Amino acid sequence: MRWRLWRYSRWDARLLVASALQTALNVWLARTWDRRDWGELLWLWPLGTVLFWYNTVVVTHNFLHTPWFAWPALNRAYAALDSINLGVPVTLCRVHHLNHHRHANDPPDRFGRTRDHSSTFRFGVDGRPERGLTYALLGLFRCGTAEAWREALSGDERHRLLTELGACGAGLAVYLALAPGFVVLYLIPVFYAGAVLGVVTNYRQHGGHRAGPSPNAVSGYGRLYNWLCCNEGYHREHHRRPGVHWTARPALREETTP
Repeated sequence: MRWRLWRYSRWDARLLVASALQTALNVWLARTWDRRDWGELLWLWPLGTVLFWYNTVVVTHNFLHTPWFAWPALNRAYAALDSINLGVPVTLCRVHHLNHHRHANDPPDRFGRTRDHSSTFRFGVDGRPERGLTYALLGLFRCGTAEAWREALSGDERHRLLTELGACGAGLAVYLALAPGFVVLYLIPVFYAGAVLGVVTNYRQHGGHRAGPSPNAVSGYGRLYNWLCCNEGYHREHHRRPGVHWTARPALREETTP
């Protein structure tokens, strides 16, 4: 039998390289932090923020739906390593994200509650979506993280969650041992800024509620964006068929046209 590395497509190597670049930048910075100056940080902060955003919105997002490797052990190993990049376990992200897919940015019920923990309506007023600025700046602290932790800890993936959490702790310990200033002045600000950009992306992908087969999901078909971000613009299509690999999303466009 022929040995395979990639489960779906060798194009997933693009995503793996992007994740590896984020890791390489963080390790290099931690090891050389005492030689960096404030002028360098003016471009290193934006670079790290973009890499963090790209990891959450493109790399990890696609990995959650279509794990890349044909061998489950490789997928588990990658998830543990990528958890260090994300600062939180990949399994926690998966639980949180699947909640979003189940409830698709639902509007509030008669009690004013939403089932989607990251719904743009969750903290809105009078049944309207929340303003984008507060949704973005506060989203990291209130998008159902506690609920996701409870669900993940009580589910079948508890062992994997704890393994990834251990990887996060080990990675943070190494960074602190190498350069505490790197953690305080670079890693934490980049984590927050990248997370804010990720929340902004979710807001733009789900602006306004409407009925249909892919409720409240907005697509964008710009060629450059979709080439750079592995067809993330096909968001209505993705909500309609979340298990379809990113390379096949453009083919779903006609299926999701109202």
